[in-house]
Amino acid sequence: LGEDSGDYQLQSAYVFAGGTGVDVALYDLRMTGGSSGNQAVQRYRPRALQNKSSVAVSGIDLSRNKRELLISYESDQIYTFPIFPDASAAGPTLMDIESNGTADKKSDKPIPELCSYGGHLNRMTFLKQAKYAGPNDEYICTGSDSGHAWIYEKDSGAVVSFLKADNHTCNGIAPHPSLPYFITYGIDSTAKLWRATVPVDNEVDDSDLGRFKYSREAEYEKSIVLSKWRDARRGRPIDLEDEDVSFLPDEITDDDDDL
Repeated sequence: LGEDSGDYQLQSAYVFAGGTGVDVALYDLRMTGGSSGNQAVQRYRPRALQNKSSVAVSGIDLSRNKRELLISYESDQIYTFPIFPDASAAGPTLMDIESNGTADKKSDKPIPELCSYGGHLNRMTFLKQAKYAGPNDEYICTGSDSGHAWIYEKDSGAVVSFLKADNHTCNGIAPHPSLPYFITYGIDSTAKLWRATVPVDNEVDDSDLGRFKYSREAEYEKSIVLSKWRDARRGRPIDLEDEDVSFLPDEITDDDDDL
C-alpha cells in the first residue's frame, strides 16, 4: 500500500502475506514483537474455500489504485478482493486501515471475494503468478500447466486470449505497465515477448492447429546459407567467394552497386 508523491514512492508499513492455507493477511509491520505479536489488520478468504486445507497461495498482486487484491491459489482458481469494502472512492485511508486492527477484532472475519477466474491448471508447479494488466487493470493474466497463457477480461471474466506460451508449463505473464507488450515464462529455456494487437487477417486461422496445417501445406526451400554452415560444421571446405553466400556484417558496403 505505497503512496505516490512526486518522483518517488513512499514506502508503506503494510504488507500482504500468504502461504500454505486459504487466508491471505494484511499485516502492519510496526506491530512486530511485543505482546501484540504480528497482528493481522485484515484477512481475505474465498467463500468456496472456507473449510478447504489442500490449497496454497501461489501469487499476489495489487491493483494500480491500491483498492483491489488479486490472489492466485495452487490447486484452485484466481480471486479478486476489495482491500477494504467500506473505504471511500479514493481508496482506504490510514484511519480505515488502523480501525480494522483495533480491539473489536474486525479482522477475525475474513473479507470474501469480488470475482473468481478459472479454467487454467495450477497444480504441477508452484508459484504460478497472476497479474493485473492494462492501463486501468482491465485484464487479469496467468499461466497454466497446459503451457498456455490465459488472459481474462476483469469485468466479465471472459477469456480474451489463450496463447500457447510454453511447451511444458507456463508459470506466469509479466505485462508492461503501459505498453501493449507482455512476457511469458515457464519451463522452456526461453521467455517469450508478445505484443497485443488485432488479427492481421480475419480469414487466417491463427490457432495452434491453424499454424500447424499451414506449416504442412507451405513449401519451403532449403537455405543456401544453412547448407554451407552445415558443411563448415562437418569440417568440409566451403567457398567463401560463392556469390550465393550471404555477406558477413563487416563485408557489407554502403554502395548498392557493389551488392
